[in-house]
Amino acid sequence: MARVVKTTGLLLVAVMILGLAACSKKTSGKAQEGPNYLKIGGLLDSAMNLDPITSTYNTVFEIDGAIWNQLIQPDPVTMELKPYLIEAFPDVNADGTVFTFHLKKGVKFHDGVELTSKDVEFTFNRFFDPKWNNLNMWMADFILGAQDMMDGKASTLAGFKVIDNYTFSIQLEYPFTAFLAVLAVSPLSIMPKEACEKAGERWGIDTIIGTGQYKVKSFNPGVELIVERFDDYWGTKAKLDGIKWNHMLVETQLLEWEAGTIDICGVDVQLVDGYLAKYPNNVVEQEYVGTHWLSFNQDIPPFNNIKVREAVGLATNIDALVQDYFKNHVRRARGVIPPGIVGHDPARPLRQYNLERAKQLLAEAGFPNGIDIEATVRESNSAWVEIYQIFQEQYKLANIRLTIDRVDAAGWTQKRSTGHVQYYMMNWYADFLDPDNYLYTIYHSGTANFFSTGFRDKYFDEQLAKGRTLQLSEKQKFYSDLESYLLNEKMAGWPLYTPTGYILRSNRVKDVYVKKDFLFTFEIGYIVE
Repeated sequence: MARVVKTTGLLLVAVMILGLAACSKKTSGKAQEGPNYLKIGGLLDSAMNLDPITSTYNTVFEIDGAIWNQLIQPDPVTMELKPYLIEAFPDVNADGTVFTFHLKKGVKFHDGVELTSKDVEFTFNRFFDPKWNNLNMWMADFILGAQDMMDGKASTLAGFKVIDNYTFSIQLEYPFTAFLAVLAVSPLSIMPKEACEKAGERWGIDTIIGTGQYKVKSFNPGVELIVERFDDYWGTKAKLDGIKWNHMLVETQLLEWEAGTIDICGVDVQLVDGYLAKYPNNVVEQEYVGTHWLSFNQDIPPFNNIKVREAVGLATNIDALVQDYFKNHVRRARGVIPPGIVGHDPARPLRQYNLERAKQLLAEAGFPNGIDIEATVRESNSAWVEIYQIFQEQYKLANIRLTIDRVDAAGWTQKRSTGHVQYYMMNWYADFLDPDNYLYTIYHSGTANFFSTGFRDKYFDEQLAKGRTLQLSEKQKFYSDLESYLLNEKMAGWPLYTPTGYILRSNRVKDVYVKKDFLFTFEIGYIVE
């Protein structure tokens, strides 16, 4: 999902806010919750609209995992893909381009309306219709007719056919081995046609209706979310009566958890040793399938100069960051593609800190007196602010003067998605387990503005298109070589580390945790009284 920037979905801070929702009206009053409610403290500033196509934040995707279902979803324990809203995996034609699906019968949305093929058709047409302002269209742009819709040349998706109330087919432009995994991403949650059309631009704010385990009881965007169990859920009923999230700054979350007023919050990795010593049975660890790296916007000088990009990378003391700040709770990254994804190269050399070479490269690039650069960060993300401050001090030794632009969540999304962020720490967690989700998503020319990379390379785009047609057995060397081109020949990014995250969980809570994709699951969680 995904996600930037799932997110940018976001780092090891306590952005652990997920929830579950359904049809509701926005309320500002305090809803009452009982003892069987899970209480979470987190950063809700990016959860102003719960419609998954309007966001790339993990926070929203986590919440949406309880509100909505997709046709296919990963098992909460094994992460193995399983049919959810469909009876079984689809039938596939001989050339691997046409998939025929059969919906489960009797699945109800939170307003009591039964799910049919028309809702799925609406969901996919809406996904590519520019008027809905989907930030995630690139996730499935290989479906036949998607490009025509995105270009305004068609109003419906040529590759989607309704066969009957419970049967439909989807045709791709070319075979893509990761298609079923793509169907499991949060932005392809299935929406109710009638209710969504009626709500219009207020969908995801005032009206939120899904088929998930929970429905919204009250939603005050950016402040509070309360959801309750949906008793007409088509599958296994939730064991929790409901979940309540409150927006809290990171420091407040920790105080409230220790006071016993919330059940779950995140704990930054640089603080976790103290909590492991004091609360060894309450710290839950998870190593994510994700990567953090430095992203340079080649549209904004001086990062249009490859020597400058390399110099900033060489002036970044990653070992010091990992050892001194993260206390060795994260691992050095070897590339953009993380362990657990085909194409990851465990033998790729780690990037080395080289201050003198950085100075030399800046001089060769025409900057003997150094450069001025700017990093942009969400002001609520205190851990990232601290990391940029560390870089700020490191860079002074190379005459690189870094300023830190702190913005709110809306300002960050606006600036980054329009190509105006010069330099930042990109983090990405797997929306689906395929290298396409990293290289195509972030570095295809079509997203050069959206992710503020400024990277446009015809050869790279052609190779990305070729990679989508490969069988799984052909992908390892292909994507490893393509990543080498991206990072070594073009210096488009500078790998930093692969993340591990921690949450604090109260003794009364069981089986609520963050999965390897950096998304919370509440599917099997319960409370022991």
